[in-house]
Amino acid sequence: MSESFVSERDHLQGLHWQCFGCGQENRLGLRLNIRLVGDRTECTFTPIAEFQGPPGVTHSGVIAAVLDEVMSQLIYAQLQLAVTRKIEVTYRRPLRVGQTYYFTAWIAKQNTRIIAAKAEARDAEGNQVARARGIFAPMDEERVARFLDKE
Repeated sequence: MSESFVSERDHLQGLHWQCFGCGQENRLGLRLNIRLVGDRTECTFTPIAEFQGPPGVTHSGVIAAVLDEVMSQLIYAQLQLAVTRKIEVTYRRPLRVGQTYYFTAWIAKQNTRIIAAKAEARDAEGNQVARARGIFAPMDEERVARFLDKE
């Protein structure tokens, strides 16, 4: 990733450091360290006990948040602002608290009205444990200002 890309991305992000998914200053957030690798984003995630639903198993909403975040950050890495319109998650195996999982996302389809992305989570053995499909709505700067109520 070039320095200019990082600077431009940071410029677009603004005060995003409090984001629940990736915000490094959100003490209650996931603080995901998502990387752009080629045409995909990826991250590792090790759920802690505070993120469990059933004993020892990560809450499904936390998993959905990580999948949504890796897809969103991929769109954002293209210097495109967008909001999640729909996400569909399939859970294939339980994600155990304390184990590390590998998440990745890629663009499935893109036009001027929507961006469709896919993501998956795999365990240390490479087994797919969850997958998602997301639909995102691109936003230009004017729509972003209205969305954030900052005209």
